[in-house]
Amino acid sequence: MSKKLLLINPWIYDFTAYDLWGKPLGLLYLAGFLRTYDFEISLIDCLDKYAEPPFPKVKKYGTGPFKRTVVAKPSVLQQIPRKFARYGISEELFIRKLQENKDADAVLVTSIMTYWYLGVKRVVELVRTHLPDKPVILGGIYATLLPEHAKKVVRPDYIITGPGEIKTLQLLNSLFSLPFNAHRLPQSLDDYPYPAFDLLSHPDYLIVMTARGCPYNCSFCAQKKISMPFTQRNPHKVVEEIAFHYQRFKLRDFAFYDDALFIARKKHIQVILQELIARRLPLRLHTPNGLFIRFLDRELADLMYKANFKTIRLSYETSNESRWSDMYSKVSNEAMVLAVENLKQAGYRAKDIEAYVIMGLPGQSLEEVVASIIFVNSLGVIVRLASFSPIHGTVEFERAVEAGLIPEDIDPLLTNKSIFPLRNQTITYETFRKIRKFATIMNEAAKNEIALFDNEPLGKAVKKVVREMQ
Repeated sequence: MSKKLLLINPWIYDFTAYDLWGKPLGLLYLAGFLRTYDFEISLIDCLDKYAEPPFPKVKKYGTGPFKRTVVAKPSVLQQIPRKFARYGISEELFIRKLQENKDADAVLVTSIMTYWYLGVKRVVELVRTHLPDKPVILGGIYATLLPEHAKKVVRPDYIITGPGEIKTLQLLNSLFSLPFNAHRLPQSLDDYPYPAFDLLSHPDYLIVMTARGCPYNCSFCAQKKISMPFTQRNPHKVVEEIAFHYQRFKLRDFAFYDDALFIARKKHIQVILQELIARRLPLRLHTPNGLFIRFLDRELADLMYKANFKTIRLSYETSNESRWSDMYSKVSNEAMVLAVENLKQAGYRAKDIEAYVIMGLPGQSLEEVVASIIFVNSLGVIVRLASFSPIHGTVEFERAVEAGLIPEDIDPLLTNKSIFPLRNQTITYETFRKIRKFATIMNEAAKNEIALFDNEPLGKAVKKVVREMQ
């Protein structure tokens, strides 16, 4: 008789949260994988926008707001002048769903941002109350980066760190004394079954990953600690998966979750795009993660346009040259200009393109952030201002600790990017809010194709002042 597993995607507790192609892909991959070993799977998605009224108004390309319930702020966040909220379904509905799964043999909970651990903690508390005899297994990013914190605060029965499919299977086989056949394990990424998207009640879009891991070592990123070594899938198999999901779910919007989508582009992403174009599938493609601009040549830009890429976010980060090599030298102003020009030549308008600018890095000046915003705006491109979060285990986290900006044992709630964790007496929380307002004003100009800082006298004057301030 097969064992029954209850998988849970927890709530988000934060000052803000929005569904920008955010699905628990790791949990859905795990569900598809465990099904092949005869486990019966059910899912409680606490972030299901359609689980109960009021139902959301879906925004562009399937994105949209989560249900929001204001809750008391934790004591460590009392100084932040914003309302704190739980995003997702009501606790009452969650409890009913737990009671519907009383016959589950084990509960598997995923986790994402370390500063979202309150949602994980509350899920486990309610599982303990309503399914008290069920073993609780915690995995995901938070569990991987802060396993000791998770053991102390969330208190699951078991923790899985890193890539979870095989480790979870081994643990379950041990718990339930099931036979384990190592010869059946996947030998490559393409041997894994597709994510179990059928467990989602009402998907508005789907996710695809063409690779796992990343070959680079960006100082602010923890990818090396949470994923397997960089491995790309067979591009033809990726196209087969996209076509399969399109035919099954009749959804047009697909978001790539890759951290390094353009690596070996001629043998990988360009092959994928060429096949998608040849199949004439009416897709809309999106890239929430930043794209490496130095790989974005004219040939790739043309393919992106023909394949109907709608959301393009470039990984720019900063205009500070000395920081490029320090963070990882995959950026330059010249490469940014060329990438934007290639996209424009392919058919995109500059205002269709977005670029990430990061603020709040250890030792980063206000002038550096402003200069980066102005540079991106001078190209007519939309600024995606990304607040820095000091992620445990990264170089930038250690730098922040060494500089005395944060304690080594900082509560993960205080690393939340929305509260600007490295604010100080010079750059306060209110200053960061004004920077966001400034970026918003610049973006409104870009959307209306007004080049505030192009070659006009105003632009030259501002750029001169910024250069003199650095």
